[in-house]
Amino acid sequence: MSMKTPHLETGRHGEEIAQKYLEKIGHSILARNWRSGKGEIDIISKIEQFIVITEVKTRTSAAYGFPHEDVSEFKQSILEDTAEAYVLEKEIDLELRFDVISIILKPNLLIEHIEDAF
Repeated sequence: MSMKTPHLETGRHGEEIAQKYLEKIGHSILARNWRSGKGEIDIISKIEQFIVITEVKTRTSAAYGFPHEDVSEFKQSILEDTAEAYVLEKEIDLELRFDVISIILKPNLLIEHIEDAF
């Protein structure tokens, strides 16, 4: 049995919250934690004519700033390369959109969804 660090547990919890939120607003979830040699995508979904690549950032509090501030240009380029691998593998011909969901767990749950973030 592997022990998950509190950081990983927080991240997984945030991804579960984000998935439920996306489903509630009409997204069809296609994959979670999809990996290629280039990187990993937290959530891949479809809504309207878009395949949405969602990076989820979760923090227990806002003490150190908002989670979405951690999506660096380097991380964005990894997500773009990984998304390209996904659409090639799945032979998808829809427009890509890159979203970020920022989650703060305490004191009250706060979800910020930034559509077309980059």
